[in-house]
Order: sequence, then C-alpha cells, then structure tokens
Amino acid sequence: MPDSQPSTRIVFTEGGKGGVAKTEVALSLVSWYRQNGHRPALLDFDTENTNKSSFKNFYPEALKFDVHKEGALDELFDACDGDQDIVVADLGAGAGAATANWFEQAFVDAEELNIAFTAVGVVTNDPGAVQSVLKWATHLQGRVNYVVVLNEMRESDGSFEFWEDEEAVTEFCALFHPVVMRMRSRVPEFQAEIRNQCVTLQDVIEGNMSTDFLRKTKNLARAKRYQRELFMGFDAAAHYLLP
Repeated sequence: MPDSQPSTRIVFTEGGKGGVAKTEVALSLVSWYRQNGHRPALLDFDTENTNKSSFKNFYPEALKFDVHKEGALDELFDACDGDQDIVVADLGAGAGAATANWFEQAFVDAEELNIAFTAVGVVTNDPGAVQSVLKWATHLQGRVNYVVVLNEMRESDGSFEFWEDEEAVTEFCALFHPVVMRMRSRVPEFQAEIRNQCVTLQDVIEGNMSTDFLRKTKNLARAKRYQRELFMGFDAAAHYLLP
C-alpha cells in the first residue's frame, strides 16, 4: 500500500461463500458513511442476485455490472471520477477469480493513482466461510486492507471455533492485521421483513417504510441496536474504511 494518504478508497465485499450476509454489512456500511458526511459511489457486481436481496434493490442509485464481463471491474476506476472519495462495491458469490485477475492487472495503476482498497469478508461459524476469506487473502495479499465481520447469524452462534482455532487464520492475522468485528444475530421475523420490504436499518430508524410491523416500537429498538453495534465496529475499522 502507498505510504501517502490515499485520495480515494474502494471498499468491496468479498464475494465468496453465499448466504453469509455480506450485502447486509454493505448496506449498513453505506449508512455509516453517510452519517459521517461521505456520499460514496455505489456499485453492485452481484449479477446472480437480482431478487429482493440485491444491493441495488436497497439502493436504487447503485450501478449494476456483470463482474464476469471483460473490463467490468474497471468501473471501479470510473467510479472514482467526480467528487466521491469512497466507492462501495458489493461482489457476488463466485467473483473471486475475476477479482483476483483484475488485481493482478490493475493494482500497479491503482497504486500510482493513489487509490487504496479494503476487502470486507464475512465469516459465519462455518468452515467454508472461513476458508473463503483465507482464499481471497492468498490472491489479494497485502495489496488491500482487511475488515472481517464475524456474523453470528443465530443467537446460538456465540462462538466461532472454525475462525478462532484455525492455524491459517492466525497466520492471516499476523501478516495482514485485519480489523475483526462482530455482527450480532437478528430476530428472524424482523430480518425477513426488512428483506421483503427492501429497506435498510436506517430506513426503519427514520420511519421510511410502508409496513406497520416495522413501525412497532420493538422493531425500532431492534434496528437502533443492530445499527449501533455495527457502527461501533465500523468506527474501530475507520482507518481501513476512510481515505
């Protein structure tokens, strides 16, 4: 990474194992940026996910691209034009090879343009999710900063033995110094409804939705709690998330 302060930071989710809630993390990350006075450019490279869980469904202003189309990831550079100093890109499952190839070709140019990268990996208490983050690191190496989110998924997922006991994880942390944060489990009926309505935690907090269920005080309290805990993690990783 360059020693000078980067002029732009590109933050992208690691599109490895599906179903780990990486888009959920990206959604709250955008809200965190906006509350801190940034208006990041938004890109959605998850072409296989076109239903209600797509990044663009929650943020219609996000530009959608096919990550497997030749030259598609160059849109990350294009998004750096203008006033934005931050780009948030959501990559879908199966994007690892395309992303690794792009980095091999584009990183030197990005470094010369003073562009920094942060890879956001999401891990559940599942060995496949852990191996996905480690596999991305073998390709990206020290060319990016790393933020790893331990997603509890369910209330019973308080421990992450596949993350904590894996020798390769210890080596990864020693080499690349990731910021590791937690994403607490959410009440299933609440999570299902915000997905069905295509609203973010910030929308619930601000009352920007059409369903009476999400207007209930208990769900406002849940949204505030979930967002507060995520924002605390983002605050701790700010040196990897801001330019």
